Amino acid sequence: QTSVGGELIKDIGKDYKLSDDGRELTVTIYDYVHDSAGNPIKASDVAWSYNTYIGTGNATGIARYVEKVEAKDDTTVVFTIPEAFEESTVAYQAVLTGCVIYAEAAYDPNTWATQPIGTGPYVLDKFVTGSEVSFKRYADYWQKPELRGPFKQQNVEEIIYKIILENSQLSLALETGEIDATETVSADDLPTFADEDGNGVDGYTVASKLSSLCVNMTFNRNAEAGSPLVDDVNLRKAIAYALDRPAIAKAVMGVTAQAIHAQGNENYADYNPKWADLDYSYNLDEAKKYLADSNYEAMGKPTIRIMCVAQDDKQRLAQLIQSYLINAGINAEVLNYDVALYDNYKYDYSQWDLKIDNQANGYSCIGMWSNFWTTTHTSYNGTPVCFWGEHNEELDALVATASNRSTTSQAAVDACYDYAVVQNCDILGIWAPKTYSVAQDGITNIVSNAAGFLQPQAFTYTADYVGAD
Repeated sequence: QTSVGGELIKDIGKDYKLSDDGRELTVTIYDYVHDSAGNPIKASDVAWSYNTYIGTGNATGIARYVEKVEAKDDTTVVFTIPEAFEESTVAYQAVLTGCVIYAEAAYDPNTWATQPIGTGPYVLDKFVTGSEVSFKRYADYWQKPELRGPFKQQNVEEIIYKIILENSQLSLALETGEIDATETVSADDLPTFADEDGNGVDGYTVASKLSSLCVNMTFNRNAEAGSPLVDDVNLRKAIAYALDRPAIAKAVMGVTAQAIHAQGNENYADYNPKWADLDYSYNLDEAKKYLADSNYEAMGKPTIRIMCVAQDDKQRLAQLIQSYLINAGINAEVLNYDVALYDNYKYDYSQWDLKIDNQANGYSCIGMWSNFWTTTHTSYNGTPVCFWGEHNEELDALVATASNRSTTSQAAVDACYDYAVVQNCDILGIWAPKTYSVAQDGITNIVSNAAGFLQPQAFTYTADYVGAD
């Protein structure tokens, strides 16, 4: 598993080692693992689970990183990583966290989805389709208390998940005490449980969760597309300084988003908080200074085309960007398209100057950047280009250094950020969505995993807390 910050958390795996050439990932599992039916979990079950999962064709997150999986003995399993990914910083993380382990002897394709037999600290008690799912503490859970990860605690006897689809009904269930906690409440209902800063009001505990999804704005850098932004870094920086992005995020999303300073945020292991000091803070005087030093007036003050998908939040974002640019003396218009047309146009660099989009990655900023920032991302008129349409071998080299497990470092990741954001102003972070979990005030600490799912077995409860009926 991974933590919210991207840190690897041990489960049945006791240790792992990557070979010097990056081709073999050797994992040692605990020698006393068993599932809730008493079946021992051995390395052969790990290999079987991975091979079965990959064989379904659904393991898109890990299949390309696995050439072969073999059990060497009862506690040792070896993954062979393809040569193409031997230097990758992402491959081994994806492999280590990418598959649920099941005892081959316990697997029944007809019942495993509704009557699962797992290795976790709770066992399925009841499953009512569309209504509720309940789990009870597994008294014979295999792991020693002192070695249990943060999500493998057993702080309650029973956990019942109620399926409530309507936001209003969900909030009502929380208000009436029918439920103890909810993973999220709607923006409309949040004021019932939290103040304007997102803190819980009397009677409730509130915890915010930052999404790994990053809404960003990309500047067109394609040499063939004819955008006025392509070769004018002063114009790009004028635009960047003209935008009060924290104010924009708050105006559009309220407390349900957080302004960000990169295509990435603190959910990623290699995110550097110092980037906030290097990003373009709103400064209208600086914007006008860079605008005066640009070729904007000489080009006839062209209208900057802001492209977004036709969704309420993205359209409001684009409209606010337009207003800020006009206020700085830059002509701008908003072009919004349905999803299908937008997905087509975002790689047609003749269609836009500024592009609003969003991406996410499960592990690291550089894992995301190695996809979007390099010339392997896409092509335009036969030329390999990155997300903003540029063929830039210097940036390719920087990203390659930061992506290579032998040469990666925070300094290498910072160098990519400095080049693409600080020096060249190719892409700006706008916001990351935030959701709010709410619990009764007898729950003093709400815990979620990296995917944002509540972990009630790990909550902290007051000594006299009595759960919902």
